[in-house]
Amino acid sequence: MASGAAWGIGMGLDAAVFKSASTMEQEFPDYRFQREPVTGECEVIHPEGVNLAPDAVVAIAWRIGNISLVGHLREWIAGHIGEGSALERLVLYSGGHMGDTIEEPSFGELERDLGLIESSTDAWVREFADGLAELIGIARRETNPIVFV
Repeated sequence: MASGAAWGIGMGLDAAVFKSASTMEQEFPDYRFQREPVTGECEVIHPEGVNLAPDAVVAIAWRIGNISLVGHLREWIAGHIGEGSALERLVLYSGGHMGDTIEEPSFGELERDLGLIESSTDAWVREFADGLAELIGIARRETNPIVFV
């Protein structure tokens, strides 16, 4: 569900997880990769001069929503599980915070909050919970952070 996000359509919040270097080397056995330490994004270091398409290095990309939807989600979550939740502090604090990351140590706290909202009657909230849970699972598999792009 969460894959195939539209990159950069309007102002809003998008997240991605980059493929690990080992995944990239399995998919492109003739290439060698270097991992960017903050985001986990891999670039080809051998052979020189090779640039892969952006989609080739992304394990999952997801459009969380436009600024208005992010605000709705933030308000709903604050009203149902309280202000200052991990979801609010780490994900929904702004309608667009490109370049920020969420590392593995925070995944458990996010999953606890997701458990409190996943059965919401609000379809947007359920879709958000499902999408973020999928991002977390893929981030764990790829041993990379969630990156806001």
